Amino acid sequence: MKYFLATLLLVNSAFASDSFLKSVKKIKWKDMDVVWIEDDKFPKFTASIYFQDGALGEAVPGTTQLAFDQLTSGTSKENQRQLAEFFDFYGANLRRSVTHEYSVFSVQALTKDIKPVIGKVCEIFNDAQYPKEELSSHISRMKSQLRNLVTSHGALADRVFRKISLANTAYANPVEGNLESFDKITSESLKTRLQALNKTRKVLYLAGPSEVKNIREVIEENCHWKNEIQSVPQKLSKPSEQSAIYLVEVPNANQAQIRIGRYLTESEFEGKHDKFQFMASFLGGGFTSKLIQELRVKRGLTYSAGAYASMQRDYGRAGISTFSKNETAAETIALIREILGDVAGGKFQEKEFTHQINHEMGGYAFGFEQMNAFLGQLMLYDHQGRKYDELINYPDVISKMTRSELSSSAMEVFKWSKETIVVVGDKALEKSLSKIRPVRVIKYEDYL
Repeated sequence: MKYFLATLLLVNSAFASDSFLKSVKKIKWKDMDVVWIEDDKFPKFTASIYFQDGALGEAVPGTTQLAFDQLTSGTSKENQRQLAEFFDFYGANLRRSVTHEYSVFSVQALTKDIKPVIGKVCEIFNDAQYPKEELSSHISRMKSQLRNLVTSHGALADRVFRKISLANTAYANPVEGNLESFDKITSESLKTRLQALNKTRKVLYLAGPSEVKNIREVIEENCHWKNEIQSVPQKLSKPSEQSAIYLVEVPNANQAQIRIGRYLTESEFEGKHDKFQFMASFLGGGFTSKLIQELRVKRGLTYSAGAYASMQRDYGRAGISTFSKNETAAETIALIREILGDVAGGKFQEKEFTHQINHEMGGYAFGFEQMNAFLGQLMLYDHQGRKYDELINYPDVISKMTRSELSSSAMEVFKWSKETIVVVGDKALEKSLSKIRPVRVIKYEDYL
């Protein structure tokens, strides 16, 4: 497996090796672009179909996710049980993922089974019927999960934070939909959505031995996919200044879930992907990160804290996620503000900086041990219009980062006046939180 050996040769430039790039081949099959990684270690293959269409292309929130989730619920020839037995017999693993900008359907199986497995995948994409009984049962479960979200405060905080921090943009609604939208989704609307996905631009990402190219014949004869539609980039408005803490009232909660962050426009992160990624890791990328050391190790305010700065093609999101006891929630938020100010102002130790650089360089390649993760990274870079060289050059880029670059990245991404703050907890938190910002108490039911 050519790429795997490269990922394990961890030197300062990680996988800066010509053999790595040479192992990734780009092919054209009629009007379909194909990215193939030759991997002959095991007689199995991975095929991931990238659809350049996601939740933004749907009329009703949640339609795209449901269209993928219920693909194997039945065709005109086979029911859900029969389809499940078929894929189980061949040991095939099916996965799907939907974002606002694109969707992915993946299958893993033995190379010798390419023809029947991929043939069946084509069949369900051509003939998925979305039986009403199966769809109704699935939607009932989805509704139940959302109504019970109040018992999972972390998941509730994530959902509310997304909707508030991305308010007035095309990205605010979660891809899984909401209680109101579920009532509008029918078998016919899912068929219509799948037909649109079958016509959108697609890229096939393959990993496996040379025999994996036999997929071409199966797809061209059975899938009948077209590349007629290409997604149009969305333009977002500039981030607005924030002046309140949104308190999601959950009676008798014994702790407070805290989310702090905002969305990033394309112009803000353009050319800064790696620097923002490193900055987020410095703040909350592990036990030795700044937030964990200050919030947990030194003060015992929380057990965990994380930070991220993630980008799609047209927008990005940055955030900090943690929790604390009710009596220390306000103190935790105030300390996070202080930490962000210190990092933006360059007030951190040199050993903290160099340790995080070494930590990132030492662990970066291990994120690509799994084939799905590796293909996913290639897919994301293609989606963003970035070169694969950036993928292998990341360790080299961060090894040359300066303290001032880290500070400026923190200042750009986590400017306090732009940050949305969401707290899930008891209403009694309002008094202490109001010392930081005015508090707006909101009902969690409005975000389901």
